[in-house]
Amino acid sequence: MKTQHHCIPCLLRQTIDTVTLSITDEQTQKIAIDRVLTFLQTIDYSTPPPIIGRELYKLISEISGNPDPYHDIKRKYNQAALALYDDLRRMVFHSADPVLMAAKLSVAGNIIDFGTSARPVQVSSLVDSISQLDFTINHFNQFINDLLTRQNILYLADNAGEIVFDRLFIEMLLRFYPEKNLKISVVVRGGPIINDVTMEDAEMVGLTKMVPVMSNGDSAPATDLNRINAETRQAFTGADMIISKGQGNYETLDRENRLIYFLLRVKCPAIAGQLSAPEGSLIFQRNPNYNVV
Repeated sequence: MKTQHHCIPCLLRQTIDTVTLSITDEQTQKIAIDRVLTFLQTIDYSTPPPIIGRELYKLISEISGNPDPYHDIKRKYNQAALALYDDLRRMVFHSADPVLMAAKLSVAGNIIDFGTSARPVQVSSLVDSISQLDFTINHFNQFINDLLTRQNILYLADNAGEIVFDRLFIEMLLRFYPEKNLKISVVVRGGPIINDVTMEDAEMVGLTKMVPVMSNGDSAPATDLNRINAETRQAFTGADMIISKGQGNYETLDRENRLIYFLLRVKCPAIAGQLSAPEGSLIFQRNPNYNVV
């Protein structure tokens, strides 16, 4: 996905949020913001927004000396989601379709994203509202059909906190399709950026005890196929199916022709326009480019 004019205010808002969080000195804050403003004048608009974001956060980190300003916030949301895990499992098992409910929870959890909004998220309120939510783009049944003929699945994770909902979805896939002997591997970011999930978060929420988890070697808030490490590239190429969580991964993978399921919550006008879905929508989309040569 190309960067659009809608993306610039979002990148500036992210800059101000991160600068405020990581730098206390007002003069240094101004220096950081000025550096970002200068950088934004040079960007290539054919570049996906998360790739620009990687460079933006690198600039701020160099000035602040703080490579992970969202560290404590990520732990907070991991802990809040983990505290609800037993309740989430009960909700899933009491539903008519446990795998579908787990999928809805996973996508709804994508709202925990400080890249698109700095507003705090009440995790418990998110769970309470799930029964009223449905997928605006709903290819879940196709997903289940595809799952029946696939085994090797690569799951591209997105944010801390949200990873707990992903863990539940993965648990349900493994539990309800034991005859498939599914091999699910999860990919996390190679370094801290915003509240994106890293290996530390995956370990904290117990995901590493459930399935193999690999770091992709890159700190973009997305999956940059030009920068991921050899292990992740091999896993991406060899996967029968890819589950892509979040807007960032969608923005860098939307032109691929692999069997990818994009699971995300629409959080900005650019994505809303591209998907023809209102902001706030839950999306479970089979890649429309699949099988296109």
